[in-house]
Amino acid sequence: MLFLLVLFVSALFGGQDFTALDNLVESELKGSGAPGAVVAIVQGDRVAHLKAYGVANVETGEKMTTDTLFRIGSTTKIFTAAAVLSLVNDGKLDLSKPISTYVKGLDPAIGSITTHQLLSHTAGLGDRGSGNGSHDDAALGLTMRALKSDMIELTPGEIFSYSSLGYWLAGFVLEEISGKPFADAVTERVFEPTGMKGSTFRPLMAMTYPIAQQHEGGPEKTPKVIRPFADEANSWPGGSAFASGRGLANFMSAFLNSGLSAETIKRMSSPQAAFPGSPDTHYGYGLVTSMDRGVRTVSHGGARIGFGSMLTMAPDQKVGVAVVVNRSNAMLGKVAQKALEMTVKYGPDKAEAPPSSSGPAISDSAGTYVGGPIRVVLSTKDEAAEVSMDGKTYPVKSLGEGRFLAQGPVGYFVLVPGPEGKTRYMHTNLRALRRLKP
Repeated sequence: MLFLLVLFVSALFGGQDFTALDNLVESELKGSGAPGAVVAIVQGDRVAHLKAYGVANVETGEKMTTDTLFRIGSTTKIFTAAAVLSLVNDGKLDLSKPISTYVKGLDPAIGSITTHQLLSHTAGLGDRGSGNGSHDDAALGLTMRALKSDMIELTPGEIFSYSSLGYWLAGFVLEEISGKPFADAVTERVFEPTGMKGSTFRPLMAMTYPIAQQHEGGPEKTPKVIRPFADEANSWPGGSAFASGRGLANFMSAFLNSGLSAETIKRMSSPQAAFPGSPDTHYGYGLVTSMDRGVRTVSHGGARIGFGSMLTMAPDQKVGVAVVVNRSNAMLGKVAQKALEMTVKYGPDKAEAPPSSSGPAISDSAGTYVGGPIRVVLSTKDEAAEVSMDGKTYPVKSLGEGRFLAQGPVGYFVLVPGPEGKTRYMHTNLRALRRLKP
C-alpha cells in the first residue's frame, strides 16, 4: 500500500510541461482514425504524466479515462514472462529442463522444448494468431495437449523466431506448476503485487470495470466498433491481457524501482536471443532489449483486433512510457518516441556504418523459404534478385551484411547461414522461414 501511495502522491506534483505531447496525441488520433488513447510516463519513482484522450466507444461517446481497460495484444508477454519467472524464484521451475518435466500428456517433441526456449522465442515453433474461440480456462490445456510435432518448424535453440504459440505453452507451464488457472496465476503473481488494479484476462471480469471497445478504421475510414468482441482463452498468455494506462504506469514503476524481484527483472532484461541482422537488439524474456543512442531500452509492443499498445523503459534512467490505443493495430509510434525524447537523456545519433559485403551471397541463396502458411520464393540472376509471395513478384535491394529490402509484404529480410555456412533461413517480420532443400 505504501508503494502505491507514493505513486499516487508523486503523480500530483509533476513539473514538466507535456503540452507538446498532448498536441501530438490529438494529431495522431485524428490522422490514424483511432478513437482514443492513454499515455503513461514514469520518471524515477513518480508518475510524471498520465492522461486519457478521445473516447472509449464511438457509438456512445463515452470519454476515455486513465482507468479504462484496453486489451494490450502482445505486450501481454511481459506479464506472462514475469509470472513464469516467479516460479524460478520459488525454486519450482528450471528454465533449462524440458517442459515435460512439469507438464504431462504432451506430444514428446513438444515436451522436449525448454521454458527458456519458449520465453526467448527460440523453440522453433510456428506462430499462430488468436481470434474467436472458447472462453473457458480449460481451453488452454486442451489446446496445448493437442499440439503435434509438426508445429515445430525450426530446429529448437537455433534461431530467434517470434511465436505467440510459444507463450501459450509457457502459460500452460505456469498453470500446471502453480496448480491454478493461468489467469489467476498471473493476477496473483504480477497484477496484484504491482498495483495493476482491474487487470485481467477474463472478458467477463473486464466488463465490470470501465472498458474501451475494440474498433476498426483508419486515416480514411470512420472508426467502427467491432462485434463480437474477439476472445480465445487458449491464446490469453500471448496477447490478451486487459490493462489500463494507470495499471501500466504502476507496473513500470514497480519494474524500475524494485517492486518486482531483482532476479526477475534481471532475467527479463538480459539478452537471450539475437535478432538476425541487428547486433544491438535481442529478445530477453518478454522484453526486447536494445541500445538507442547509447541508452539501454527494454520494450514490447502489441497489435491485435481492435487495439494496439507499446511499452518502453530505459531502466538505467528509470524512465518508462506506455501508450494504449483502441483501434486495430494502432500503436501511435510517434507519440511513444516523442514521450521518450522528452524524458530520456540520449547520446548523439550513431552514424551508420557503410554496408559491407559480409553475410551470405544472395546469388547462393535462391530457393523456397517456408514457415506455416507463408511461402516465399527467392530468385536470383547474377547479382539481381526478386522475391515472390502470394502470386506476386517484387524486386530486392541489397543493404549489405546479408540484409536485404524487398518491396511488398516481405519487406526487410536477413539471410542467415547454418553451421555449414550455407543459407538456412530467411528472417523477416521477426520470424524465420526455413529454406527447403533444392
